[in-house]
Amino acid sequence: MKKRIKIIVATLVALLSILSSIMYSFSMLKDEAIDSYIKISQLNAKAFSKELNQDISNIEQSILNLSSIIEKNNDSKINLHLEKILRSYPQIRSINILKDEKILFSSNEHNIDLFIKNQNFFPKAIFDSSLLQVSTPWIGRDFISGNSVYLNDEEINKHDLSFIPLLKKIKVANKEYDVIVNLNSEYFSNRFILNMNTENIVFEIIRLDGILLMSTKETNKLGKQISKNDLLDEAVEKNQATGIENIDEVKYIVTYILTEDYPLALGVKLDYEKSLLNWNKKQYNFFVVTSMIIILCISIAFLFFYLYNKKIEQEIKLQRKEVQSQEKFKLLFQDSHFLASVINSNGTIEEMNNRALSFLGETSSSIKEKAFWDLDCWEDKSQVKTMIENFSNRKYQGELTIKNKENKERIIDFTLSSLTTEEENLLVVIGIDVTQKKEKEAKLKQAYTVFNNTRDGIMITDKATNILDINKAFEKITGYYKSEVINKQTNILKSSVHSKDFYKKMWINLEQNGFWEGEITNKNKKGENFTEWLTINAIYNKNKEVINYIGVFSDITEQKLKEKLLKEKDLTLYQQSKMAAMGEMIGNIAHQWRQPLSVISSAATGVLVQREIGVSNEESEESSLKAINKSAQYLSQTIDDFRNFLKLEKEVKLFNISKAIEDAINLSNIKSKTTGINLLLNLDETLEVYGIKNEFIQVLINILNNAKDALKEKDEKIILIETKKSNTNINIKIQDNAGGISPEIIERIFEPYFTTKHQSQGTGIGLYMSLEIIKNHMNGKLDVKNESFFYNNRKLFGANFLITLPIK
Repeated sequence: MKKRIKIIVATLVALLSILSSIMYSFSMLKDEAIDSYIKISQLNAKAFSKELNQDISNIEQSILNLSSIIEKNNDSKINLHLEKILRSYPQIRSINILKDEKILFSSNEHNIDLFIKNQNFFPKAIFDSSLLQVSTPWIGRDFISGNSVYLNDEEINKHDLSFIPLLKKIKVANKEYDVIVNLNSEYFSNRFILNMNTENIVFEIIRLDGILLMSTKETNKLGKQISKNDLLDEAVEKNQATGIENIDEVKYIVTYILTEDYPLALGVKLDYEKSLLNWNKKQYNFFVVTSMIIILCISIAFLFFYLYNKKIEQEIKLQRKEVQSQEKFKLLFQDSHFLASVINSNGTIEEMNNRALSFLGETSSSIKEKAFWDLDCWEDKSQVKTMIENFSNRKYQGELTIKNKENKERIIDFTLSSLTTEEENLLVVIGIDVTQKKEKEAKLKQAYTVFNNTRDGIMITDKATNILDINKAFEKITGYYKSEVINKQTNILKSSVHSKDFYKKMWINLEQNGFWEGEITNKNKKGENFTEWLTINAIYNKNKEVINYIGVFSDITEQKLKEKLLKEKDLTLYQQSKMAAMGEMIGNIAHQWRQPLSVISSAATGVLVQREIGVSNEESEESSLKAINKSAQYLSQTIDDFRNFLKLEKEVKLFNISKAIEDAINLSNIKSKTTGINLLLNLDETLEVYGIKNEFIQVLINILNNAKDALKEKDEKIILIETKKSNTNINIKIQDNAGGISPEIIERIFEPYFTTKHQSQGTGIGLYMSLEIIKNHMNGKLDVKNESFFYNNRKLFGANFLITLPIK
């Protein structure tokens, strides 16, 4: 009876154990099913991440190729080339080339001349302006019909089209252009969906600051900050993260993976409940059938259980556990994310996981019976052989450089450990590719080196403007050491030069635009003021909250002082030049006044004499009075011309060139009969230019006076003045027939204080100031060369002064 009870109890225990095992197996199978869906999610994310990265990489290369196209082609050909690129890339909605926020060229002619002022590009280009930046989505087919979701706070419904702008800066002939490529969101959405056989999957493209750019789920809000997401944060740190999340009360299997080269993450979401729905139905049916079979088998076989002793049962259990352990190890070995290989004590490869085979470009057959150190990935095979042959039971770990199947060097975190079985001693090799990690560390180190050694001062503050870090240039410029300013407010540098309104406007600009740039005067440690050019940028977190400010400044105190001294020097030389011109003009005025004064004197004397001798009449007196009035008017006009020239006029305005030349001729007295100069004028009366008219007249007077002096010894004296308009310039030519300037001095005539005249006749600054006025005040050119010209079918030779002024 006791034996029967034992058997019944044993049978019940066995039955319960088996049922429990079935439930446990179902649980394991469910976990494996979930793992399978996780792997599906990871594989899809990885595949589409590579595709997206490659697409954007190809587009970025096409952008860089535009530099040569812009430089060589005209406008129409550039637009045709953009259309050609558009036909090659269905991923692109349009390509646009901008200058100062204005679209100059576009594959969509309707976009041309639009202004694109969306500043929401990411990441901000602080150290490297050539980074590819990504904006928030826009509604519509293109810019001509689109609106930024971010700026307009709108949402895209399921019927709206959208596109994603990409921005990259290029340089062409020292000019900087912005190239904006509008990605076709619909193309990527359709491509993701067409490659999947299930409706339970959602694909999303997310910017690394958390802005949702694209989603195959129509109810998702594009252009908005996604909710706090630990998985996405983990992916940003580790490049990839997978897990189960509840999103809007729906359970998902989620994988986030970063693109290799761009600030984008790809999200793949599988509906957890829908994915496991069929599996749950099969599980229930299988459980019922399996339970019935097991109960039947136990009913038939329970008599045989008691024949086996406990030792055999224990051995069977141990064997099962060993098999399970081996199977689990095999799964872990083959499907792990690291490189793994098992070798025997002789160094021959016993097994290698799929990740390692793919990394090395090998197959299971190609490595069969091959020594581990004979693999092509090793540069120094003897070193690897020595390491394995001399390996003891102690674990070895270090970094090795090997080559992958593409013959590219990769840094591997290498671990070698022993695995002892009943049959033999084995070695397990584990490798993790840490190349990307090392590159990131190197970039961070390089960035810190640049930060610490740049010539510009840099300081980083928190949102309350407490100083967190400074570089060496900051210490050199301000005199403060890092230990003296850390956790101090930036107002320790504040001077008393600027008003409260100045700082108020600066902070308003910083809060509205995220940056401020301008000239500011601060005070150093010694209390001395210094002038700097300062740029402040605000750094935001994912919630668009300011977390830091970065200030970069250059000390321009010495530069400002030099500019001040140069201005004072130019003003002094200008006054000297003008005084010299005034002295010569006063002589000219005195000469011009002799004849009018003589006429006035003669007319007045004649009237008095006629009255004395009684021959005066009304007609004769009226004629004399008219002559006196005419001469007086001439004298008055001469005085007005001289007074207008002496005005301290500094306003830049539009003036007529021909009128300025006429004033200069009158002031220089070049038309006087006593000079004997034949003045030839070929002037375009319509030409006008921006500048200070009196300065321009002074230039003309200097050149005309030099020509007049050079012609003194000539029998025939000719001065030719000619004005012409070219495509972008106005050309003014003043040429004489005085025989030209000596080759020994022609290169020096524009030097200050250089003159060939006697000290009493000139100071040598006239032509120097003329060059300064034309070059620096009017953005033009002043050149001189000796040239021939024809007059009355005769060839004449002399100096030719050419003034070139830009048309505004």
